[in-house]
Amino acid sequence: MTMDRAGLQAGMEQAVDGAQELDAEGHDRSLPWWLGVALTVLSAAYAAFHLAVLNFWSIDEWVYRVIHVNMGAALAFIGIRAWRGERGRNVPIPDWILIAAAIGCTVYVAVNLQMLIMRTGVITTTGDFICGVAGTIVVLEFARRVAGLVLPVIALIFMGYVFVGPWLPGILHHQGFQTANFFSFLYSQDAIFGMTVAASSRYIILFVAFAVFLQASGAGDYFMRLAMTLFGAARGGPGKVSVFSGLLFGTVSGSAVANVVASGTFTIPMMRRVGYSRESAGGIEAASSSGGQLAPPVMGAGAFIMAEITGIPYSDIVVAAALPCLLFYLAIYLTVDLQALRTGLTGIPRKELPKVAELKADAFLLLPLAVLLYILLSGYSIIAAGTWGLAATLLVLLSREIGFRSYVLALPLVLFVVLPLTGMAVNIAGAIAFLSSMALLLVLAVVTGKAAKLPGAVKVLGVETFRGLADSARKSLQLISVMACAGIVVGVLGLTGLGGRFSSVLLSAAGESQALAFALAMMISIVLGMGMPTTAAYAIAAAVVAPALQQMGISALAAHMFVFYCAVISAITPPVAIAAFAGAAIAGGKPWPTSIRAMRYGIAAFVLPFMFYTSPEILLQGSWIQTAHVFATALVAIYLIAVAGEGQLYGPATPVERIVAAIAALLLLWSSLGTDIAGLAIAALLLLWARRRAAPAAVAAAPGR
Repeated sequence: MTMDRAGLQAGMEQAVDGAQELDAEGHDRSLPWWLGVALTVLSAAYAAFHLAVLNFWSIDEWVYRVIHVNMGAALAFIGIRAWRGERGRNVPIPDWILIAAAIGCTVYVAVNLQMLIMRTGVITTTGDFICGVAGTIVVLEFARRVAGLVLPVIALIFMGYVFVGPWLPGILHHQGFQTANFFSFLYSQDAIFGMTVAASSRYIILFVAFAVFLQASGAGDYFMRLAMTLFGAARGGPGKVSVFSGLLFGTVSGSAVANVVASGTFTIPMMRRVGYSRESAGGIEAASSSGGQLAPPVMGAGAFIMAEITGIPYSDIVVAAALPCLLFYLAIYLTVDLQALRTGLTGIPRKELPKVAELKADAFLLLPLAVLLYILLSGYSIIAAGTWGLAATLLVLLSREIGFRSYVLALPLVLFVVLPLTGMAVNIAGAIAFLSSMALLLVLAVVTGKAAKLPGAVKVLGVETFRGLADSARKSLQLISVMACAGIVVGVLGLTGLGGRFSSVLLSAAGESQALAFALAMMISIVLGMGMPTTAAYAIAAAVVAPALQQMGISALAAHMFVFYCAVISAITPPVAIAAFAGAAIAGGKPWPTSIRAMRYGIAAFVLPFMFYTSPEILLQGSWIQTAHVFATALVAIYLIAVAGEGQLYGPATPVERIVAAIAALLLLWSSLGTDIAGLAIAALLLLWARRRAAPAAVAAAPGR
C-alpha cells in the first residue's frame, strides 16, 4: 500500500511538472549556491524597487520602464536556461553579453534621456542605433526564453514588414523607413516602452506580489476548502468544486495554466474518483481555469492593459466584467450539473468534507482581498488598492505565525474601511491602519501569553517577505517580456499605418453586417492567441481588431472586452490549447479530446462576447432595469445552451429538442424585444413538451409499477 501511494504521488508530481511545462515560463537553471543567493537577492530588490517607485519614489517614466524591462531580462538571462536541454550550472558567456547589453542600454537611456526625447525616430546617432538594435535583441530573447517562440516570431515578421513593405502591393504597401530611425523609434515610448509596458510597469509586479503573498497567507487553501464545503457533496461534486475554485483562484491569478496546476492538482483526482473520464476531468478544469482570467479584479492583467489603451477607469472595467464572468461560470456549472445527472455521478461523502464551523473561523484570511476590493471600488487608485491589499497579507501572515484565529483580523478590516472615510489621503489612512494593526497584534500576543512566539513569528514574517518578493519577480517575468515584445508589434502597426488599413479591410469584408464583422474579429483574435499568453494576444488584437469594431459604432469598452474574451478562450481552442493540454497532462487524458471537452464546457465563452454588441447593458452600459432584463434572459439562454450541449431535459433529450434549445438560446442572447418573446415562447413550449414526453417514463419508474 505504501508503495502504491508513493507511486501515485510520484505520478501526480510528474503530471504536474508536465502541466507546468506548458506555462512557457522558462526552465530554471541549477546555479552555484553563491549565484543562486545573488539572484534571489537581486530578484527581491527588483520587486522592492517597483513597490518603492509606485508609492513614493519618483523617477522619469521612460527610465523606469527601461529598468523594468531590462533588469527583468537580466534576471531571466541569469536564472533561466537558454533552451530546455542546456547543460552546466554556470551562466554561459552569451548570456553575460546579453546582460551587459541590457545594463548598457539602461545606462544609455538614463544618461541621454533629454536628447533622446527630442530626437527619437527623427535624428538618430550611431549610439542611438546601437542601443536600439541591442535593446531590441534583448527584448526578443527575453520573450523567447520565458514565453516561447510564437510571439518573438510574430514580432520579427512585423519588423521584416517594415523593410519589405515598400515592395508590397495594396494595403500592405508603405513608403519605407530608414533603418537607423526605425530602431530608434522601436526602442522608445512609441513602441517597446509604449502602452503595453506602461501597464506592466505600473501594475504587474504589484498584483503578482499580491497573489504570491495571498497564497502564502493561506487564502489559496481556504478557497479550496470553501469550494469543497459548498459543492463537494452535490451530484458530480468535484466537477462543481473545480468550477468554483477556478473562479476564486482567477480573482488573483493571471495565468490559465497556473490556475490549472493550482486547483487541478486537487480537483482532477477527486473528479476521477467519482467517475469522471480523464478527458472530462481535464476539460472541466481547463475551462474553469481559463475563465479565471475573466474574473475581476485582476482579469489576467488584461484589465490593466485595457485601461491603459482605452483610457477607461480600471474600476469601471472590473465592474463591467462582473456579470459576463458570472454568466460564464454559471454556464459551466449547469453543463457539469446536467452531465452528472445524465451519467449518474455522485459527490464526495459529507463526512470527508471540511466543516462549516472551521471555514467561519478562518473567514478573515480573506482580509487582503476584502481590503483590495474595498479600496478599488471606493474610487481610489489601482496602486493604492494593490499596495494596501499587499500590506494586509503581512497582517494575516503575522497573525497565523503567532497562533491567533483569524477573527482577530476584524479590527484591521474595520480600520482599513473606516479611516479613508475620515477624509485623509488613502495612503496615510492605509499606513495608519497597517501600523496600528501590526501594533495591536503584538500587544495582543503579550496580553494573551503568546509573547514567546513573537521572535519566531517576526523572523518568519521577514523570511516570507523576502522570499515573496523574490518569487514575485520570478513570476512576473513572463508578463513583462510579452508586454515588451507586444510593444514591437503595436509600434510597427502605428508606424506603418497597417492597423488602420487592416480595420478598413475587415469593414469591407463584413460589408454592412456587424454580426459578420464580430464573427471575423473572433476568429482573428482566437488565431492570434494560439500559443501565446492571453495578455500578449489581447494587446495585439486590441491594436489590430478592436479599432475596426469601434469604427462600426461599437463602444470602446464593448470592443475591447470582446477581443479580450476571444484571447482568453484561445487557451482551450485547438490546435494549440495550452490550458486544456495542461489539464490533460494532470488527468492523464488525450490532449485533443480534452481540448474538445473544454470547448464544450466553455461554449458560453464563444457566445457571450456577442452580447457585448447586441446587449451592451450586460456591461452595465444602460439602466439597471435594462441590465436586469438582459441578465435574466441570458440566464435562461445559458441553461438552454447546457441542455443543447448535454442532451438532458427531463431525461435524455432528442436531437430535435437539442436543436430547438440552441435556437431559443441564440434568440434570447440577441436580446431585442422580438427575439426575447420568440425565445421565451420556444423555451416554454420545449419545456412543456419535454415534461409531457418524460411523464410516462416517470410513472413507469414509480414504486409498485
